[in-house]
Amino acid sequence: MFTNSVPIKSPAPRDRAGALGLGNGRLPLTILGGGPAGLAVAFYANRAGIPFVLFERSAELGGLCRTFRYGAHSYDSGAHRLHDRDHEITADVRSIMGSELVSVDAPSRIYDRGRFIDFPPTPLDVIFSGMRLREAVSIGLDVLRSRYRKRPIRSFADMAVAQFGETLARRILLNYSEKLWGLPADRLSPDVATRRLQGMSLASLLVELFLPSRKTSHIDGTFLYPIQGYGRIVERLQETLPSSSLRTGYEVQGFDCEQGRIRRIRFKGAPAFEPADRIVSTLPLTVLAGFLGDELPATVLAAARELRFRQIRLFFIRLKRAQVSPSASIYIPDHKFCISRLYEPKNRSKAMAPEDETSLVVEAPCFEGDSVYSMATEDLANRVIGELSELGIINRAEVIEWRHHMLRNAYPVYSLDYGKAVEVIRKGIAEIGNLDLIGRGGLFIYTHLHDQMRFGKDYVKELGEAQPARVTAD
Repeated sequence: MFTNSVPIKSPAPRDRAGALGLGNGRLPLTILGGGPAGLAVAFYANRAGIPFVLFERSAELGGLCRTFRYGAHSYDSGAHRLHDRDHEITADVRSIMGSELVSVDAPSRIYDRGRFIDFPPTPLDVIFSGMRLREAVSIGLDVLRSRYRKRPIRSFADMAVAQFGETLARRILLNYSEKLWGLPADRLSPDVATRRLQGMSLASLLVELFLPSRKTSHIDGTFLYPIQGYGRIVERLQETLPSSSLRTGYEVQGFDCEQGRIRRIRFKGAPAFEPADRIVSTLPLTVLAGFLGDELPATVLAAARELRFRQIRLFFIRLKRAQVSPSASIYIPDHKFCISRLYEPKNRSKAMAPEDETSLVVEAPCFEGDSVYSMATEDLANRVIGELSELGIINRAEVIEWRHHMLRNAYPVYSLDYGKAVEVIRKGIAEIGNLDLIGRGGLFIYTHLHDQMRFGKDYVKELGEAQPARVTAD
């Protein structure tokens, strides 16, 4: 059953008579996609003694959770952090990382009218940092009116305004969310707020208004991080797996189906593969629906056309200075700028840059075909560097060099009706008897690495629990 709230229940494989083909007591498993979700399934399957083969289109595994090495610098494919929200999964990560995983205390900041304040914002910082008392009182009254004025919650804008008032919501939440997901806030689902509002409440606002000495602790300031970069988590997962089961450079081109089951997986420039039993796909839901084509009803294909992913153009900028700021990440909600977020790898681990240099990793979100997506790389790099300079974050003269990466299908866009479209697609795909879905792209759910690990662990557990019953039936 589709769920669009957090916490997210892991998807379970369908339990149909004969579907697992366990006459030999084995659970052969084919995994499509070598990002965090696919590797998590492989890790837990291997630990459970379940044979598998994993196919990944790229030359390297890791997907959106990689660490790039460039000279003396290292940097991640995003501002990744591991928060201990699932203690069991954290214990599993610690078991493979050992002393590589350390605790980091580095709060983030958000750009607000020419200054940088805590993000997620603490009310005291927003209200009293450079603001006149009259404006602070007006915002406080706006918050109280919104909280006690009953209004239907149909969109993320409705939810944010109901909790924080129009002025505060616009400045600290709505502008950034619009830039990230590429839609006006009143066309975004309330699901956008599942974690962005965590820890932000009317109670914390009142405490800081009247007891400013009791400033609430930063919500996301402390996290876990591998010394050599976040990608070390997927690298360590990979190291636990038999190399013969990991196949890179295999780009799925389509499926051959018979009697409601996938019989062959076709790859670009490689022989087709005949899966033994179950297939678990982490491919973007829209892409998977396209590969299945006529095997799905027209209503499912129409629903897939309604869904969109946000792309990210990522820039690594090497700087001739020791540090830019102490922040873990800096968010830029102002629509004047194309950049949405930047982070300084060195603030996560000093091993990420030489002592006398630092770097910034900057994200510019876009839709395929829009002006940012289509801009020549060098032109966009110059724009990004210019915006960082205009924001007062760097000086152009400090830039030594830059590198660019395109991160495709980075964010599933939570439009107002996305949940209905996803449910239609998943119900249609459920008719393919040996195919399961998992992961951020596969489930069209905005999740993090610990969620992907949980998905994988629960999925494999369900497979293991199905095995004895099915063998007995045979």
